[in-house]
Amino acid sequence: MDSQLWWYLARVGGLTSWWLLSATVVWGLLVSTRVLGQKVVAGRLLDLHRFLSGLSLVFLGVHVIGLLADSWVEIGLVQILFPFTSDYRPMAVAWGVIALYLLAAIQATSLLKSRIPHRWWRYVHTSTFALFVLSTVHALTAGTDEGTVRWTTLALTAIVAFLVIYRLLIGRRTDTSGPAAPTAAGRTAEPSARREAPGSRRVVVQELRRAADGVVAVELAAADGARLPAWEPGAHVDLVLPSGLIRQYSLCGDPADRETYRVGVLHVPDGRGGSAEVHSLRAGQQIAINGPRNKFPLVLANHYLFVAGGIGITPLLPMVRAVAAAGREWRLVYGGRSRATMAFTGEVLDLGGDRVRLVPEDTDGLPDLAAILADTPPAAAVYGCGPEPLLAALEKTITDFPDLHLHTERFAAPRPNPPKSGAPDRTGEFEVELRRTGRVLRVPTDRSLLEVIREAVPDAPSSCEEGFCGNCELRVLDGIPDHRDTVLSADERDRRDVIYPCVSRARSPILSVEL
Repeated sequence: MDSQLWWYLARVGGLTSWWLLSATVVWGLLVSTRVLGQKVVAGRLLDLHRFLSGLSLVFLGVHVIGLLADSWVEIGLVQILFPFTSDYRPMAVAWGVIALYLLAAIQATSLLKSRIPHRWWRYVHTSTFALFVLSTVHALTAGTDEGTVRWTTLALTAIVAFLVIYRLLIGRRTDTSGPAAPTAAGRTAEPSARREAPGSRRVVVQELRRAADGVVAVELAAADGARLPAWEPGAHVDLVLPSGLIRQYSLCGDPADRETYRVGVLHVPDGRGGSAEVHSLRAGQQIAINGPRNKFPLVLANHYLFVAGGIGITPLLPMVRAVAAAGREWRLVYGGRSRATMAFTGEVLDLGGDRVRLVPEDTDGLPDLAAILADTPPAAAVYGCGPEPLLAALEKTITDFPDLHLHTERFAAPRPNPPKSGAPDRTGEFEVELRRTGRVLRVPTDRSLLEVIREAVPDAPSSCEEGFCGNCELRVLDGIPDHRDTVLSADERDRRDVIYPCVSRARSPILSVEL
């Protein structure tokens, strides 16, 4: 191959690797400083950080191969492995070689992160800033593409400097909060009555209408008249009610309607007070919302079976609309205590007619889940939402149909199984380390991890506080979680990178989390 082509390949690989490495540093700082938001960082954001880092390695390999193959610069393995041995721009090559060793150390500790003490990974990972400086100096002194490198360097330096300053001066401010401030009455605020999160949006109640016995449909619009954020079927929002209570409800309107949101709320007389407060709202009243978020997404399939129980129809209704509009095959089995208590029946019947089967318990009994699943084509996606007995029965029955794929969402936590005879007691106390502040707090047996965390971080996010909504998710940096939530599937119970502190605890003496 023409040596000039190798030289161009080396330049393209080097520049692209440097750009990707710079993007990795910038993205890591964005995640670390919470510029992207105050909520705990979602796993997908960290996955993007790792992806950018891995991609920079690929183009670095292209850069090194191009240099080795190019006969003009005369760089061999010795010059790449040992700094200051190259006759071609020895200082520039030396900075690149040192940066290469730093990058290898960072990548190695990242791959071994789950097997080494977190402090080792943190110390090595901090050298990313030195890597960024060395690679930038290498790019500036390499002798090619000087204009592109110079302007890119100025922009990157400004961005990184801003984010570092933000991290040092502002980013920690949200992590160093003291104990919860007393209320006007001199008492600490109730955990369920928290102020609006920084990302909350004010909305106005446009309409409340009866959707069934004990069910009200609430339509909300932005208080400032702007369009509401886009959402997909399965998404939910948190309603921040006038009392300060935060309650989670599925969106059941039309995702194409960006002017209004609709939620359906069942009045639970012996509940925690949220549904009663929603039923007491009036048109024109302002509240706040957080979200939307989607932990119950609609997957792509050729056939769908939807199983709804009572108010569980709310997240499934937009899904039915979506698959019907896409021309997919689907069926809906919708059960309830009686026809009068089943909300939105007119809408679902208009969508499907003979594809919809209503099963009021007072006249038809309970749905025959085994017969329904047996009549479902292989590889179909099965979506279930409703009361715990229905979901537990569905999960048990579907084990006889391994070719069907079940997706569920709960509105309440399942009842815990009684401990087996001779099983180890895992309810003992442990300690939690808030890594970013260095605080270590004791979690006694009679308090939840979330309650203890709120002593240092009063605004730690949560919603259901029963382990099924996933809003309180925290990243685990060290230690072994004892997962007691229903967010994680059976295959995810051994995960060590995440915990839902409202119900989960620790199997290890100390648990370090990203707070």
